Amino acid sequence: MLDFLSALFGPRIKLPSDRTTRISRKVRKAAKEQIATLQRIVDDIGGLEGIADIGQSKRVPRGFYDRVGDMHAAFDLYIAKVREGLALEGAVQAGTPEGRGACYAAPFGVSGIESLAIYREIRTWKDFPQVAQRLAELGEQQFKDIQAGHRGSDPEKIRMTSKAAGMGRKQFAERGEPCPFLDQGKGRCRIWERRPAVCRMQHITGDPTLADPRHERHEQVEVVNIRLPVRPQVSLSQIDKRMGLGISPFLYAGVLQLLQLSEGQMLLEVGEAPRPMQQDGRVVQRANRNVKHAKKYQKKKKKKKK
Repeated sequence: MLDFLSALFGPRIKLPSDRTTRISRKVRKAAKEQIATLQRIVDDIGGLEGIADIGQSKRVPRGFYDRVGDMHAAFDLYIAKVREGLALEGAVQAGTPEGRGACYAAPFGVSGIESLAIYREIRTWKDFPQVAQRLAELGEQQFKDIQAGHRGSDPEKIRMTSKAAGMGRKQFAERGEPCPFLDQGKGRCRIWERRPAVCRMQHITGDPTLADPRHERHEQVEVVNIRLPVRPQVSLSQIDKRMGLGISPFLYAGVLQLLQLSEGQMLLEVGEAPRPMQQDGRVVQRANRNVKHAKKYQKKKKKKKK
C-alpha cells in the first residue's frame, strides 16, 4: 500500500520526452485540417484487411508500409502547423546534428505499427547483425535498470507508469548509450524517415547541449513536446490490441520481438515477392543502377566509342 501511495502521490521521475506541453485551443483549431488528415490515415491503417492476422501469416497487409509513411508525413505537417502557432522557428529537433543529445535517451511509447516499419527499414542494412546485437545488449540493460527499482514479487510485471520504470529509464539514459540508429559520425538519425512519433515530437528550445542525459544540467533543458493528438493516439492503441502481437513500447525490445516473430526474415506485405537472403542472414542488396559502374552507363560508353 505504501508503494502504491508513493507511486501515486510521490515525485514523478521524468525525462524531457515525458514532459507535457499544453497546446492552446487556438493552435489546435488552426491545425484542425492536419488533425483530421492524420486521423483518417490512422483509421485507414486500422481498416486494412489482415491487420489482425500478422502474427499467424507473418505478413502485413498490402500497402501497410506506405500508409505508415503517410501517417508520419501527416504528423510532420501537424507539427509544422503547431510550431508555427507556438513560434518555434528556432527550435532544434531530436535526431539532427544539433539535437543529437536527445538520442542518448531510449525512445519510449513507440506504437506497434511504427516498430513494424522500423524493423523493415533496418532489416535490409548491411550492418543489421551488429545493430541487432547492440539492440539486444541495450534492451537487456534497460530492463535490468527498471527491474532494480521494482519491489513487487514478480519482476516481469512492472507497470510502465510506475516509479521503478521512471527511475530505470532515467538511470539508463544517464549511462550515455547512443541509440543504435544514430550515425555518430554524422550526428544524424539513420531511420529519419521512419523514426517514431516520440522522436519527431521533441523540439529543443533552449541550449541543445543540455539534451544529453550525461550533462550535469540535463534536467534544465528546455523542450516542447508536440505529441500526437488524443484521438489518433487512442486509435493507435486500438490497432496494437487488434494486431495482438504484444510489441513492447520500448523501441529496442520491440524490434527484437519482431526479429523473433519473423524468425529472422523480413516481414513482407501480402503479395510481395520474397527478398533473397545470404547464408549469414543478410538481405541481398538491390543493385544501384545510378552509380557510374552500373551496366546502363557501361552500355552508353560502348555506344559512344562505336
